[in-house]
Amino acid sequence: MKRRPRRVAASFFAARRSRRGFTARGRVGYPRGMQRVGAGSLRGRVLRPLPAAIAGVRPTGSRVREAIFDRLHLELQGRVVLDLFAGSGALAIEALSRGAARATLVEQQPPVVRFLREQIRELALADRVTLWQGDALAALRRGPASLGGPFSLVLLDPPYERTAALVPALAPMLAAGWLVPGAIVVCEHDRTAGALPGLPDYVLEASRRYGQTAVDFLRWDGGPSR
Repeated sequence: MKRRPRRVAASFFAARRSRRGFTARGRVGYPRGMQRVGAGSLRGRVLRPLPAAIAGVRPTGSRVREAIFDRLHLELQGRVVLDLFAGSGALAIEALSRGAARATLVEQQPPVVRFLREQIRELALADRVTLWQGDALAALRRGPASLGGPFSLVLLDPPYERTAALVPALAPMLAAGWLVPGAIVVCEHDRTAGALPGLPDYVLEASRRYGQTAVDFLRWDGGPSR
């Protein structure tokens, strides 16, 4: 008697595809909230989502992150990065993937620092990253050498409600020994709150809008604030 081939339920294959990160149509898919590195040596690597228990952190969206680094890509090679409001770490990780030499990440919340430590370990970036737990203003009251400075790229993504007060306070502190001449400062803020005030010794090279988010690209001219 001829044995009929055994039929395997379609749900079995669907479950396997799901575990491997594929959708029913065969495309790569990831759970909601997950992001990937957009380009460079880590392109396609999945970034851990922040645990639900961590509150008050607003990761930069994938579209905004891609737009930032598409503009910077010709100037990233060898840059030394300072991310003063690290959050999920996605901005600094993208910079490292695209050619930045090393990065210092400043983050105030202990649970987020622990999360970043695991994220960096998983991506094998520990030898290129310095993590510092504390407030951004407190960090800049230290000598720049203690955090790996001076820096040639600074990423500023403070809480939107504090941006208008923090950025004018941080800018002169950064210019007092933390930046190399020609350093780039990228500042993300809420576009509905209006433009940021002008900053002495910084040149606004471009300002871009992405939904509710505005991103300013500034360059420090190495002026007298140093």
